[in-house]
Formats: sequence, C-alpha cells, structure tokens
Amino acid sequence: MSRKNKFDLADLVHKEYVKEGEFLFFVSDPSKKCQIIKMPNGDFKVTGFDGKPTTVHAFAQACLGMDPPEHASRWLRTDKGKTMYEIWHMDDDAEAA
Repeated sequence: MSRKNKFDLADLVHKEYVKEGEFLFFVSDPSKKCQIIKMPNGDFKVTGFDGKPTTVHAFAQACLGMDPPEHASRWLRTDKGKTMYEIWHMDDDAEAA
C-alpha cells in the first residue's frame, strides 16, 4: 500500500463501498455505533456519541478512551462485518492480484 493513499471516507462513499446513512460499529463493543453523514461542504464524517459530526479517528479514539494503537479504521466495522480498514484496502488487493 502506498502511504500517499490516505484514508478518505468521502472516497469510500463515492466508490459506493459504504453509504451515507450507514451505521458503523466499534469492533469491541457493537453498542457503540456511529452513522456516516454528509456535511454541507460535501465532505463525509460520522456522528459521535453526542450526535455531532466527527472524524473516524476521533470516534475510534472516544470508543477506546485513548489514541488508537493502529489505524482508526481498524476499529470500526460495517453491519456486514468488514472493517473500514479492509474496505479502504479493497482496491490495493485488486491491484496486487
């Protein structure tokens, strides 16, 4: 994976890997969930515990109570069980094959 390939939630939505309105769940405690929302500027964020827009990193940090030891996308999964990290790297896996 190229380091220039930064995590971009908007890119994942535009590629239709995830959808606006979809819920993401904290891997260690599915009762902690957030929802993908579109901001007025066209960017995508998730709702935090207080319902306010936040980044995937900030939400994972709030769930863990500390900075994620690995990329924050590893700590959130879809209702189908794929982590955001796996979804983010789907294109990398296809190129390697």
